[in-house]
Amino acid sequence: MKTKRLWGSLLSLVLCGSLLAGCGAESSSSTAQEGDGSQKVEKVVFAMPSFNRIPDDISKVTAAINAITVPKIGVEVDFRLYGPADYAQKVNLALQSGEQMDVFTTLGQFTNYVSKNQLYPLDELLPQYGKELTQILEKDFGPNLLDATTMDGHIYGIPVNKGMSLPTNIVYNADMLKEAGMTSDQISSLDDLPAVFEAVKQKHPDVIPFGPVNVNPSDTNLVLALKGMHKIDFLSDTTGIGVVVGNDGKVQNFYDTEAFKQGAQMIRDWFEKGYLEKDAATTSISFSDTIASGRGFSFLGGYSGMEAAKALSAQTGKNLEMKRLVPYYFDTSAVNLVSWMVSSTTKAPEGSVKFLNMLYTDQQLINTILYGIEGEDYVKVDEHHVKFPDGMDASTVPYTAMLSTGIVGSESLQYQLEGVNWSDVELKLKENKETERSPYFGFIFDPSEVKTQMSAVTNVVNQYLPALVTGVLDPDQTIPQFVKALNDAGAQDIIASKQKQLDQWIAEHQK
Repeated sequence: MKTKRLWGSLLSLVLCGSLLAGCGAESSSSTAQEGDGSQKVEKVVFAMPSFNRIPDDISKVTAAINAITVPKIGVEVDFRLYGPADYAQKVNLALQSGEQMDVFTTLGQFTNYVSKNQLYPLDELLPQYGKELTQILEKDFGPNLLDATTMDGHIYGIPVNKGMSLPTNIVYNADMLKEAGMTSDQISSLDDLPAVFEAVKQKHPDVIPFGPVNVNPSDTNLVLALKGMHKIDFLSDTTGIGVVVGNDGKVQNFYDTEAFKQGAQMIRDWFEKGYLEKDAATTSISFSDTIASGRGFSFLGGYSGMEAAKALSAQTGKNLEMKRLVPYYFDTSAVNLVSWMVSSTTKAPEGSVKFLNMLYTDQQLINTILYGIEGEDYVKVDEHHVKFPDGMDASTVPYTAMLSTGIVGSESLQYQLEGVNWSDVELKLKENKETERSPYFGFIFDPSEVKTQMSAVTNVVNQYLPALVTGVLDPDQTIPQFVKALNDAGAQDIIASKQKQLDQWIAEHQK
């Protein structure tokens, strides 16, 4: 998703002017009149990242949200919408300055927030205020989902309830495949791809057969494929320093495993045969843009369901299809990567959990947050589908956060855009339950004892990995240098710390 810039937030003024409830500058609660009685109204600041254009004014949507939450749960929502590039900075600034910030999402930083004591434990509040939330999580994902956000016996977050199983697919230009005289039936594994690339290259000499979909510091989709192929648990961080392959419980350096060496050699072979660009490791152009220009054929991508190719076709203007090659493998980080949390500084913990409960279970609230005002920002097509008003699209409607569907609420309650098969949502939920889980699912590594080493090895990974996962460097020569640099940066300290914590976790969970 492309980064959008934040234009500015007027929300404190908006809510103070709301007719739904009073707004005190120094209070997190007020009183709203309902008929003959009164109800205490708690104010909750809800910060959400949007991957769409950020409107100058979201007061109408904020009022619509509060028209739902105030009568139902007595919570007035101060809705703050930030672009992804600014989101973490805005949230962290509020947390550090003491400004009210109640409900926010991790965007990959769950353990960091826990280690800084910035999260409110939810385990005592969920049984009273989040019953429906926990029920829908179990219905859509299966049992023990909250293990992925539990540390030291406390639940610190709620994973987004969506299709979380992301099998590795080859996404390709279907017209080029046909012109090359091949069909999708000839593709069933990574081993089948070189023959396809060669056929495309012969038919279209100016086309780049394969590329990394993401740009610097590295494309992660080869790593994603290797995780699924070899059942590798990254033990709740993304560095690759300290993983378990299979179920032997032995923590090791991912970049020193046979799995990584074989994967890097495969990409190297593709590179040497001319299937990737020479500057694949350093280009600033995403391969989806290369495909849109007509110069690219395919890339690897992790997608839930089977409808992603439709969205990618619309994005690129090309006839794209996809074929699944590698199954997904659930480890903890796959689930808690995007989770919603309550700040440890909140003055409205009950109200925050009440709002979280609705964020996952109230269809009207979820779709107001995502699509805005019915009739102005979207039009209902049927029970499950919406479209933009005539003559409008995502860039011209007053409000939409449709690209945030993957990070908000429950996908089973979200409207889908017209043309998306509802059966795909059902498939995603089915695969949530059927995808294999690591035996260490629920283990969360606490990096506080090795923070310096974590920072150092991350720099080393960013230095070496891009060229290895794009085939630019010879893995036989480079991987030993890479591993040595990692060890010099403290990789063995991290591995030892992970092993100690994992052994303790295993002992506790075998009782």
